[in-house]
Amino acid sequence: MLKQNNKIKNSAMKRIVTISLSLFVLVSCHTTKKSVKPVEKPTTNVTGAAAPVTAPVLDPVKKLPSGLEYQVVKHGTSSRKPVLNDRLELNLIVSTDDSVIFDSHKMNKNKPIPIQVAKAKFQGDPIEGYMLLSEGDSAIFWLPVDTLLKSGTTLPPWMKPGKKVEYDVMMLSIKNDSEAKREMELKIAAQKELDDKLLQDYFLKNNLHPAKTASGLYYQIKKEGTGDLPKPGNVLSMFYLGRFLNGNIFDTNQDSTFHHQDALKVELGKGRVIKGWDEGLGYLRKGSVATLYIPSGLAYGPKDRGPIPGNSILLFDVTVSDIQTQEEIDTKVLQDYFTANKIKPLKTASGLYYSIKKKGKGPLPKEGQNVTVKYTGKTIDGTTFDSNVDTAFHHTDPFSFELGKGRVIRGWDEGIGLLNKGTVATLYIPSQMAYGSQGQGKKIPPNSVLVFDVELVEFK
Repeated sequence: MLKQNNKIKNSAMKRIVTISLSLFVLVSCHTTKKSVKPVEKPTTNVTGAAAPVTAPVLDPVKKLPSGLEYQVVKHGTSSRKPVLNDRLELNLIVSTDDSVIFDSHKMNKNKPIPIQVAKAKFQGDPIEGYMLLSEGDSAIFWLPVDTLLKSGTTLPPWMKPGKKVEYDVMMLSIKNDSEAKREMELKIAAQKELDDKLLQDYFLKNNLHPAKTASGLYYQIKKEGTGDLPKPGNVLSMFYLGRFLNGNIFDTNQDSTFHHQDALKVELGKGRVIKGWDEGLGYLRKGSVATLYIPSGLAYGPKDRGPIPGNSILLFDVTVSDIQTQEEIDTKVLQDYFTANKIKPLKTASGLYYSIKKKGKGPLPKEGQNVTVKYTGKTIDGTTFDSNVDTAFHHTDPFSFELGKGRVIRGWDEGIGLLNKGTVATLYIPSQMAYGSQGQGKKIPPNSVLVFDVELVEFK
């Protein structure tokens, strides 16, 4: 299962942007009426008659030098207050006039808002107010819309100057890094134990006897494949069906209902998939049919991921249709490219291809010499990602580097060394001689075969 970005499904949450670590502002039309705060029921005395209700004594409204107004409406029992880098959990309602902008109870599935304390980003940032609260404290903060405008924040038209944004806050917890880490470790351990029990119950109920690994992953090979086991960096082509313990299917590439039926290619051991896949697929040879039983800690953990709720145990029925090295894939890509473009390049022992378009003169450059090159780089589909001869890329000076010292990708260190001064050539560079499985920024995806048109201007 490929890793996914944590997509927030709640449509109201999608309309909210984070202005600072603690500031939420609606960026589209607001329609939710502000909810009325509940009033405590009257207590009764010993005779059964209603006792008089005493209104809670509120702290006076105060104002910080930055202009942020606040009022503590309830004091907890703790005296500890946040400091920089502490991790907070709080319930938060943000409103203006009679409309709710954000309500963590409704828009965050009734989960607290996590915040790491950082320096205020502008005068009146609500983070200044949060740092005044202890665990159990509740408070109200008022932030003028004019303050947001001065901070450069783009606001929706209904947030008019002169109005105030109200923050109703309850501080639930304050932890430093070590405390937060320890709490997370305890939660992970408890969830791992729970997941294992659920899996054991599932196996008992269904009369299954899968193998278990040290990580807590279970797997059962239903049909053994052939050949060697895959190694990190190998690319597996596979078909899969993902389901929950209750049998509900959440994704597959074997059913047209899910709109993707091509074999999924997975580069093993590079963290591009969930941990349960990175480990489990390593036990499967080409042709293997198996089921992986993946505890939540080896899947997506406590966070919701699209149709997958947090802390979900996942079951995957998988078939490995092929296993290839990246070198084999690159070679196939290059051969198809050469055939389609009627190119007959030369090949070196390393797997680099090159073709000479204009032969230069003199000796070849040697390791350690400074070479100067003009170039245009493209991906195999013809997309230009860089050039020092095209003004669109804003650098037209020839590029110089010390040959053979690892200052450039391996395909250049070898390929430029094959050219005389004045030679114009094209280098066809397999991904492992370029940027490999890491890629380079947004323009060069992982495992990209690159094509460089180059001219060796001079060397010294």
